[in-house]
Amino acid sequence: MPIIHITKGAVDRLENPESGRVDYFDDVLKGFGVRVTKTGKTYYALGRVNGKQVPVKIGTTDKVAAEEARRTAKGILADMVRGQDPNEEKRQVQAKAEAARKAEEAQKSQMVTLEDALDSYIEHRKLKPKTRDGYRQMFRLHLSDWLQIPVGEITGAMVGKRHTEIANGKRRRAALNTTATKRDGKVSIEKVEVTDSQKREASADGTMRVLRAVLNFTFGDDEDLGIVRPNPVRALSRKKAWYKVPRRRRLVKNSDLPAWNKAVLALDNPIARDYLLFLLYTGLRRNEAARLQWAQVDFDERSFTILDTKNKVPHTLPLSDFLFRLLEERKLGLRIELEAAQEALEASLVSSEPLTKKQRQTIRNRVALAGSRLASPFVFPGEGKSGHIVEPQRAIDEVIQATGIVFSCHDLRRTFTTIAESLDLSKYSLKALLNHKQQSDDVTGGYIILDVERLRDPMQKVTDAIQERIKRPRGRVLRMQTKTQ
Repeated sequence: MPIIHITKGAVDRLENPESGRVDYFDDVLKGFGVRVTKTGKTYYALGRVNGKQVPVKIGTTDKVAAEEARRTAKGILADMVRGQDPNEEKRQVQAKAEAARKAEEAQKSQMVTLEDALDSYIEHRKLKPKTRDGYRQMFRLHLSDWLQIPVGEITGAMVGKRHTEIANGKRRRAALNTTATKRDGKVSIEKVEVTDSQKREASADGTMRVLRAVLNFTFGDDEDLGIVRPNPVRALSRKKAWYKVPRRRRLVKNSDLPAWNKAVLALDNPIARDYLLFLLYTGLRRNEAARLQWAQVDFDERSFTILDTKNKVPHTLPLSDFLFRLLEERKLGLRIELEAAQEALEASLVSSEPLTKKQRQTIRNRVALAGSRLASPFVFPGEGKSGHIVEPQRAIDEVIQATGIVFSCHDLRRTFTTIAESLDLSKYSLKALLNHKQQSDDVTGGYIILDVERLRDPMQKVTDAIQERIKRPRGRVLRMQTKTQ
């Protein structure tokens, strides 16, 4: 190792090597040196502590003067002679500072309110707008008095008590169920308050699952700081307090399908009519079908694609013969609707009988509505903010009143699934039709990619099976009461 008298001038004259490093040591102060690399020059001290060689960085030559570096090196080397390791002392100081920082961060996380934690969770998770709104509504309904509580103050005992309260109906708003009552051959529909304990228990479990996810997300920052904070919702698992409510199993029974189909075909609203039929024959989720756009329908390939799905995987399905005709007639029906409205408007202009201002406006509104539906990008257009149909509750109630068959949009998905399963389709075909993800432990399923053509035959089989059940002479449509004006 070269020996020089370290001064500013001497250091400035040292040339940087092309690669590697060169260490120069002072001729007066043993252990004081300067390390020269391709990118710079650094003063350091080299001594021994308990027989072990210890290098200590002092600073780069552009920031520390040579004489200042010499004085610093003299002090460091003297400490080493006394058995002190400057590097270890520095690490201890840094460790203490890091521990203090972690403690401060942990204290801050303890003071985060549940409302702030929920906001942060929603902000950082890729959730659908409906899901975000649902979580906020759930917390406002069941955990409103906790929203301003720091998350660190939520205990397992609090969680257990609130879980029970929700299940017992002590913290809820009135939920309504649709019931159909038959008297003297007539069906009346009533909205009655939910008294089913399973629904309240499902609500309790659902609320606590979301709370668990929010707290895991919040406490995850503490784990990064080396602090393990138990999630208070785990108390429900330790005490085996989850209700584990069985899934709903309601569907349109085979014996009810003829009457249901007849009542749907009799609906005055063609958009709601076709939408309900589309749900039954595709098994789609309500919002997936509602958001379907004409641009996603390929009549040449006889298929359609749902882009915004629950599992975030685009879902392409073939159009069975019935679905192809349904969508063709849906598109044609929009044009016919507009033409009929325009003809009514033209007839009103040449009518010998003068129309009232209200009548003229009604006709103009009809034309405007038909025009907007035809121009809409959605297959099932609606008049609301979204631009597409939402759950057509009025049409559903009409079918229930006509048949006494209580159902929801999701019941139609269960009906499709049950009929498809009865056909002994392969489990991979059934999962593909429903856009269910393969289980992570299903190695074979991970290698099977079913394209739209492989699903064409299963889709047609399901359509044929539905129509076969509809043709059976079972069930009947009840005559609806005439409304008095």
